[in-house]
Amino acid sequence: MRRRWGLRTGAAAVGVAVLAIALQVSGFEPDLLRLALVCGACAGASWVIIDVLVDAGPGWGIRVEPSVAAPGADRRLSTYQRMLDNHLQATDPDASVRDALERLARRALAQRHHVAWEAAARKRVHPELLAVLDAAPRRMSPAEIDRCIHHIEEI
Repeated sequence: MRRRWGLRTGAAAVGVAVLAIALQVSGFEPDLLRLALVCGACAGASWVIIDVLVDAGPGWGIRVEPSVAAPGADRRLSTYQRMLDNHLQATDPDASVRDALERLARRALAQRHHVAWEAAARKRVHPELLAVLDAAPRRMSPAEIDRCIHHIEEI
């Protein structure tokens, strides 16, 4: 750091000397104090610009976190896959799979039939899927989850 400032100060002094000599040779009578102040101001402004533009970045290393999904994979698909894997491996069943199935059924009813989740719209849903959605959270087998998704696709 000191070396850099020493070089800059030396460069500014050389610049003042060269400019003073050039002005004297061309017939002007420069005031050295004013010339030094102008050169110092110009050198200071250019040093600030150089320091800002030539930033090497942060002084610490940046660690890139590995992605949860495989490269090129669909985020929603990988989220559902993680949720199903957690459901099948968990010791206590939770409502995440049931709630996700209900969200998918609601979205299918809204997109395909333009109806909300009401008693009239629930008549379009398969009874087995309704039984899963209305029941308390429980462990579901992969085959049962597959049947529920098949019923949602049929809505």
